[in-house]
Amino acid sequence: MFKTYDTLEQATHAQPRVTALLACQNNLMPASWHMPISKSPFRYAVAVREENYTHQLIQEHKSFTLNFLPFEHFETVNLMGKLHGDMDDKLAQSNLHVESEDRFKNVLLSASDFIYECEVCDTYKNGDHTIFIADVVKIHVNEKESQEPMLFSGRGKYATVGKTFISKKGV
Repeated sequence: MFKTYDTLEQATHAQPRVTALLACQNNLMPASWHMPISKSPFRYAVAVREENYTHQLIQEHKSFTLNFLPFEHFETVNLMGKLHGDMDDKLAQSNLHVESEDRFKNVLLSASDFIYECEVCDTYKNGDHTIFIADVVKIHVNEKESQEPMLFSGRGKYATVGKTFISKKGV
């Protein structure tokens, strides 16, 4: 038996998706509405609500980094979603260490499992979000990459993977 809903706001189901901290300059925003869209060239899409301060920053700077943090940082990511970048110094309140910056001055966080440096090449407005399509110009992989990616299931719920299956190629 299913319950049927007309809108996402009404529905109560989990929507697990990998979460990252999007950094435009030193402003941090949790991002879970994102995905790779091309392998060659490597392109990535991220959806940002137009009313978010991060939206304005991405339009202005045409670049950002996606910092994929391990599950242990879920409370920090959750906090970043409650603060407002135009009023709060989110980077300072995150207590995360900056490893370096990309050439556009977007931060690269040392706690990240991996980081994508992105340059916006196209935008597409749809509903209450703008989809920023970006070329991934550099990929940074932490030598100490964790085995616990952070998943966001909606409505303040975070999780990580419980089991991993690795298939053999060609089988």
